[in-house]
Formats: sequence, structure tokens, C-alpha cells
Amino acid sequence: MSDGRERLPPPFGIAFQPIASVRTRLVTAQEALVRGVGGRPASTVLGRVEPAARPAFELAIVQYAMARAMVLGITVDLHVNLSPHVLTRTVGGAAEAAERLLRLAQAERFPPQRLVLEMTEGERIDDPPRLRRLADAARTVGLRLALDDFGAGYNGLALLAEVEPDILKIDMALTRGIDRDRVRRSILAGILRIVEGTPMRVIAEGVETVAELATLADLGVEEVQGFLIAAPAYERASDTVSLPLACRCDPLPVDPALSPIIVGRIG
Repeated sequence: MSDGRERLPPPFGIAFQPIASVRTRLVTAQEALVRGVGGRPASTVLGRVEPAARPAFELAIVQYAMARAMVLGITVDLHVNLSPHVLTRTVGGAAEAAERLLRLAQAERFPPQRLVLEMTEGERIDDPPRLRRLADAARTVGLRLALDDFGAGYNGLALLAEVEPDILKIDMALTRGIDRDRVRRSILAGILRIVEGTPMRVIAEGVETVAELATLADLGVEEVQGFLIAAPAYERASDTVSLPLACRCDPLPVDPALSPIIVGRIG
């Protein structure tokens, strides 16, 4: 018979990875990524959490990330990852879910207006209207919602239209090798045209080469994240990036033969 000890939450830590502005070369946000103790992969932690305990565990990660951000003196936005079902299925609905997050922020004395909830688009979202209600409720208490991994998941443009997130994070499947791929450039150009005129911010993930960065800047992406900017740092955070980020006002090393194809607005 089990003594229940295996059900205790596994120990974990947080690695912080910066998001930077292409134009100013300044850090605009830090993403908090769960890690095993000592910086081991997230799978060594998440794989030990029972499904029934996952919602409480993910909220514990959010609270710990805010606590660490305060200790480390992080003064920019803090992005935290949450599975959509963790909050969309909260008893009491969207308003109670948002209030619960607000209480966690208040407990850590973390400014709620700097908290960004990243909902991964790689997980199927069965009830987009409920997620929209969560986004609206979160905004009423000063929180913001980001749609993560956009372009590589299940929901795509329909979810984007339904939820209208504050931030759209472009998946590395689109950014990787974008300087050499006309189709990827066309798709990203189309996404940027879709959100043009909305308050939505766009962040490109997975940037690893200067050529990718230059192409993204040329397309109009204003914020980037990836190993070229900085790798995740376990239990510490850098408020500067040494990389001389390319901006659209700089000469861009893009082969004219591979210039982006701009597509019209969809819809």
C-alpha cells in the first residue's frame, strides 16, 4: 500500500530567459521556465506530477516565479506558462481564476500589471469562448494573456480571433531558418498584417542566428527571444543583452533573391 509520499510535489527551480526589443536592444520581459533542481530539464519535474495535481502545481510554479523575480530585482514583465485547462476549468469560472492569480501576486508583492500568462497553443483548447472570458477577466485585474507557440499548434487563426490575446508568440517552427525559407517569411508576414492596427504585441521565439534575427527585423517583428539573445539562466536573470541586435534602420544581411513575399490581410 502506498504511503502517499510519491504524491508530494517534486522539488523544482526556475530558469529565466529574456525577451528583447529589436529596436532598443533592451530586455523587455523575462520568461520563467520550470526546471528540476540544479537546472535539470523540465520533464524531470513535470513527468512526476499526477494529472489531478497538475493545476495546483502549475499555480505553485507561478507563485514561486513571482517570488524569485522579486528577490532577483526583475522590473520588466514576467511571463509564466500555464496550461489552458488549469484556469479555464477553475471552479467559479474566469473571474475566480483571475482573482486567484491576483491573490498570488499580492501575496508575493508582485505588481500584477507585469504578469503575463502564456497559454500554449500546442495544447488543444476545447472551449475558446471560456478562454476569452478568462482573458477579459484577467485584464480587469491588470493581468495580460499571451498565446504561446502560435503557428505550430491546433487552434490557429480561429483561436486568435476568439481570444484576442495581448501578446502573440510566434513558434520557433516558423522562425527557424526563416532567412532561407520564402514560405515561412510569407506566413509570418501574413500574421503581422493580420494583427496590424490591433494592440497585440508580437514576439518571435527560437531565434538562433543573426540571419534569422535580421530577417525578422526586416519583416517588422519588434521583440525576440532565443539562444542568440540569451539562454535560460537557472535561478538568475540578466537585465541586459550584449548582442548587437539588428533593427530595421540597420543594413540587413538578407539575400535580395530571398526577399519576403508580403501577403494580404486574411479575412
